[in-house]
Amino acid sequence: MKVLNLDLRKIINAAQGLFGAWALQIILGISVRNPLTVVFLVLVYWAASLGNVGSQDSHNNNNCSSVGKEISLHTGLISTAISLATALAMTIYSYDRVTGGFNSALFRYLSLAISFIGFACLINAISNIFCALLSKDRAVIFANSNTIFTVKEDLPPYKGIKAFLVMSLVCFLCWMPYFLYEFPGIMTADSLVQYEQIIGVEPYSNHHPVVHTLLIKLFYQIGYGVSGDPEIGIACYTLFQMIFMALCCGNLIMHLGGKRKQLRALLFYGIVPFNAVFAVTSWKDIIFAGVAMLLFCLVCDMRADLQAEGKQATGGQIIDKQTTDKYAGTDIHNPTAYQWLILVLLGILFALLRSNAWIAFILWTPFLLFAFRKDIVRALISVAAVIISVVIIKGPVFTLYQVNSPDLVESLSVPAQQLARMLVDDAVLDEEDLALIQTAIDTTYIRDLYAADFADNIKELIRAGHPEEIQNNKSKYLRLWMKEVKSNPELALEAWYDLEGGYIYPGVQTKVADMDGIMDNAYGLYWYPKIGGKAVVKYKEIALKMGDFVPLYGMLFSIGAFFWLLVISTVISLRRKEPVLCKILLLLLTLTLLIAAPVVDFRYGYAMVVTMPLWVVYGGRKKVVE
Repeated sequence: MKVLNLDLRKIINAAQGLFGAWALQIILGISVRNPLTVVFLVLVYWAASLGNVGSQDSHNNNNCSSVGKEISLHTGLISTAISLATALAMTIYSYDRVTGGFNSALFRYLSLAISFIGFACLINAISNIFCALLSKDRAVIFANSNTIFTVKEDLPPYKGIKAFLVMSLVCFLCWMPYFLYEFPGIMTADSLVQYEQIIGVEPYSNHHPVVHTLLIKLFYQIGYGVSGDPEIGIACYTLFQMIFMALCCGNLIMHLGGKRKQLRALLFYGIVPFNAVFAVTSWKDIIFAGVAMLLFCLVCDMRADLQAEGKQATGGQIIDKQTTDKYAGTDIHNPTAYQWLILVLLGILFALLRSNAWIAFILWTPFLLFAFRKDIVRALISVAAVIISVVIIKGPVFTLYQVNSPDLVESLSVPAQQLARMLVDDAVLDEEDLALIQTAIDTTYIRDLYAADFADNIKELIRAGHPEEIQNNKSKYLRLWMKEVKSNPELALEAWYDLEGGYIYPGVQTKVADMDGIMDNAYGLYWYPKIGGKAVVKYKEIALKMGDFVPLYGMLFSIGAFFWLLVISTVISLRRKEPVLCKILLLLLTLTLLIAAPVVDFRYGYAMVVTMPLWVVYGGRKKVVE
């Protein structure tokens, strides 16, 4: 039960911070994913906590025994007598703005209640600041205010195979209702393209990684072979994916250095709804994320083996004293041959399951070799094995088995969008360049087809024209693009940001995990929910909509928020001289998305999301024992 020993004061203050930030977000009309909501929450939490600082200090310093009473008296008089009435008046005054964005009466009333509570919390926080400023002990109060951000020293982590299996089972059981509701699993347009290859309607293509297509086919054939029912075949793969991801989550949780961290990660994997939705969706991005989790955990283990005794870092992970003690007094050795073999296998899968991951892995290899320079021979052999294997698979093997590779147009999302934006906005283009563009595509309907945040329309327009012109004259079209970007830098930057900005800016609104069942198709695949009813439908709807409604929680639905958390975590680790090997790979993955992604899609960055509990920095302060 020690792990559940909670600080009630901090919980109350955190609730005030949340509701205060929530009210400000609603009144200002900003998104819950706007970075300002985090700033508001921290400031209100800090201000709300000032009322506790004096009473906390009085336990340690008898000369300050009057501080807590004084703050409590002022806070009580001001907050109780004035804040409720003022909050009510402000809520009524802001009625139209507060309720204007909702059609549902339930959400309108809920929004009003949140605004009222939030205004009361804001007024209480402001009164705390004024009372602290007016107090004769204000120097003590503000000097000690930093104690509100300290955290308790974590407890020793759960260990062993039993704990690993329990963690994995909890994740699996949390996802099971989604599987029953979405039975036999969620299949979108991309999934159906792969299904066409599985049943032989279309030839194999690596546009969607053929390794993933064959994996689906393996379990589909098992289920179909036993039952003769294609839905059972799909369900068989979905169950495999759920089990695989649950085991990956359990493995990552076991790499965290304390019970509280482990339980937080378990809640994240089990309760946050997009994890459950993705676990039952037939996408390459989900299996890829699981492979990334295994790869990062392995790298952490291998890096730990290389640390001198007593060091407190692994490959991008902050390690607690308990994990440090694990290696204290033991023989520090290079990673084993078995670990290098597993790294080769995971590296091959990592590079094959996403085309941008292959590029990121190649860019990552110098960092990997530097990190394992003490075992450079086996590191070089392993990296070479990954690269040679992937080159052979993507080359001779695909050719032998007639697996089609993605066309050149697929990698031209950003250049195509930039040139299309210039045409749509009537930018002045060189006549020779315009003629060259019109040689490849028909620009008649480009205004109707252009979508600033979605590149596939323009790519399909190119495919409908003469893509062979670009294929056969790459250098000519490259010079054209570079010339026009130089001539129209603002339009080029705007086009890039409109297409890719969501990967680096949290405030960009995107849909996350909002799909259901199997998309309409001509192959007799249907959605057969095993559980249903309004309660089930509403639960899923509300669980996902909360990501658009609740501050801070909404940040979990923003790939841009995870990116900046990763950047901050990397900077902190560098300042502490801790290894950042895994973080560098994630940053390189994000870089490839910024260069070539056809749309901002949460699933494209899902590997960064699910590995977050491993790489995130748990605050910049030194932990203390309370």
